[in-house]
Amino acid sequence: MTTKTKLVKRIFSSLLTAALAVPMTALTAHATGEAFFYPPKNPVMTDQQFEVSVTFSADSEIGSVQANIAYDDSVIEFVSSDNASGGGGVLTVNGFPDTPSSEVDFSFTFKGLSAGNANISLQSCQIYSPDSELIGSPTAYCVITVGSDKVETKTETETTTTTEKTTTTTTKTAPSNGIPDKGVLTALTVDNGELSPAFAYNVYNYTVNVDNSVTNVEIEGTTASPSDYIWYTGTSECQVGENVRTITVTDVDGNAATYTVTIIRASGGDEQQTQTAQKKNSSDTSSAVSKNANVMDQYKKMLNTALAIVLIVLVIALVVIIIWIRGKIKGGKKDK
Repeated sequence: MTTKTKLVKRIFSSLLTAALAVPMTALTAHATGEAFFYPPKNPVMTDQQFEVSVTFSADSEIGSVQANIAYDDSVIEFVSSDNASGGGGVLTVNGFPDTPSSEVDFSFTFKGLSAGNANISLQSCQIYSPDSELIGSPTAYCVITVGSDKVETKTETETTTTTEKTTTTTTKTAPSNGIPDKGVLTALTVDNGELSPAFAYNVYNYTVNVDNSVTNVEIEGTTASPSDYIWYTGTSECQVGENVRTITVTDVDGNAATYTVTIIRASGGDEQQTQTAQKKNSSDTSSAVSKNANVMDQYKKMLNTALAIVLIVLVIALVVIIIWIRGKIKGGKKDK
């Protein structure tokens, strides 16, 4: 085998190795991670302990997860977790799968402190591969409802002979207007942009278009019954492009309805590009008119020059013809 042949084979082998490495690099660069909260299906009472779990998933094997979880410590209290520590409204999460897997679940035990809604949100999350490469930084959040779902009212009836006291317990329900009295939203609002289509309790997919200047969109849903449990996924912060938010409503029987809102934030150059395009079109139109005028002027000049040349040629031709005719006449007289 000659030296040139060996060199060619080495070059070919190097190119083949590089070509095979490109897809692997692309796959690693596009690895993604997700996170989802799973709170209790029903509202919890004060002094009641409850569990919230978080599932982290990726399109490749997970090595470890590091994150912070923020919660409203005026409504709920952190009790314990095998994968988190902290308190006072912030937990530090650090854990890994027990066996090689692309998914891992962590559980957290809380206790209800006072009636109200408590937000629980995932922050500064980082999912790593077994090689300590960053897979993704997802965000998620949910809302925990703490308090009673019933309201007690007392009425007293008096007669001349005896006094009777009757205690009646009533449950709040939605007005009888065709909307189910539980398990759905009766209203859905956003603080920026408008829902498309308009909200209806039995329409579950919506789109909201906002300008590039809008970086935060808050969503609020109203349930048909106070006993319904509502929780959200996604984050109020908006990136350029599509941002998907979900609102899930669960009634006391465990029936759930999920509403999806896709918030589309315009890219930074859209408005500027539109204005630039309009200016460019206007400029192009003016330029085209000016150019056409210049072309017409050039055509006129060329036409005038051509006409002058034609006239000169005709005059010369006429002179030549006259001279030729005179020469013929003179020649005829001499012949005679």
